[in-house]
Amino acid sequence: MSSSPARIDEETLSGYQSSNFYPVKLGDVIRDTYTVRAKLGYGGNSTTWLCTDVKNSFKVLKLSTAGDGDSMEARVLKHLQSCAAESQSPGRYCVRRPEDIFTVSANGNRHQCFIFEPLGPSLLEFVSRRPLRSLHIEEVRWMTIYFLHALDFLHAHDVIHTDLKLDNVQLTLPDNEEEILTSFVAAERESPSMVKTNLDGSPVYMSRVMIQDELTFPILCDLGSAKLGKPPHSGMVQALPYRAPEVILGASWDSKIDIWTQGVLTWELVLGERLFGERSPENALEMMLRYLGPPPSSFLQRCSRRNEYFDEDGESGTGSDPIKLEDRVEMETEIPMFFDFLRNMLRWDPNERLSASQLLRHPWMQIE
Repeated sequence: MSSSPARIDEETLSGYQSSNFYPVKLGDVIRDTYTVRAKLGYGGNSTTWLCTDVKNSFKVLKLSTAGDGDSMEARVLKHLQSCAAESQSPGRYCVRRPEDIFTVSANGNRHQCFIFEPLGPSLLEFVSRRPLRSLHIEEVRWMTIYFLHALDFLHAHDVIHTDLKLDNVQLTLPDNEEEILTSFVAAERESPSMVKTNLDGSPVYMSRVMIQDELTFPILCDLGSAKLGKPPHSGMVQALPYRAPEVILGASWDSKIDIWTQGVLTWELVLGERLFGERSPENALEMMLRYLGPPPSSFLQRCSRRNEYFDEDGESGTGSDPIKLEDRVEMETEIPMFFDFLRNMLRWDPNERLSASQLLRHPWMQIE
């Protein structure tokens, strides 16, 4: 057991408090059913573990940080479980849904637990191992079909993800998943991951990386930031590199913020780089202006924070030279069709963006 002062995993999070996290140890049996075998990952509100159940089947346990009652994630997932039972949408298979939800207690705190079928690495981890951190255009096309089916299912049932990004998409495991997971557990047993002990005696494990070379089907995960209910909504959501202009500028928003992010992700998967600025909202808006031109005045009039970034004439004062999206991508074919598809997601005014179901009917999605 390491005594290294270096922070690992959830310790690196801003505002980290060990008492908020369930003090799980490898070998623990949760709810008399799930034996913890290896740590898969962590987030601001949870840790994730590979387990085996009483039938020796592999399961994934997501242990939420301390809280009272159902979390928003639990409410959203229960809602989607109910919707999926009556839905014929193919998107219901493209969103990760739990097999079980329950609560455990430790040190006077309650922690919500989710049981899932195992998946492979995140799409971010997968593309990070590619030489250009990108996918081939054909791979991007069929991945995007799955993303749009997932969004169509969510949006049809009044759920907005609000946190689409490559690390919230996981790949299914290849056909030999039992062999992969057995080897994963064996590797943890033979060469244990680093583990530290906090001052309160609770352990912190380093996550074990799952490596996969085969590009399999994408599953949209992590609905912890999702918004449930009829739009319009308000407030700050989305990671800055993927944040829609209406969110930055203080307008009300709806499911079209997910469509904006899907456009940014499509670009990122093709080029291996982010499209808009990530240093500040000002930087992001400057890049939007360079790529998309000035926003329509009718859109700006709906934005409560427009005066922070634009003058009365709708000018930003950045004076940056425009950039054509087409000049950034080298493609032998499909350029007009691809960029038309992209621009139908990346529009200033959310009312002008196509819905997920409309995008699925776009000609670029229909190429055999």
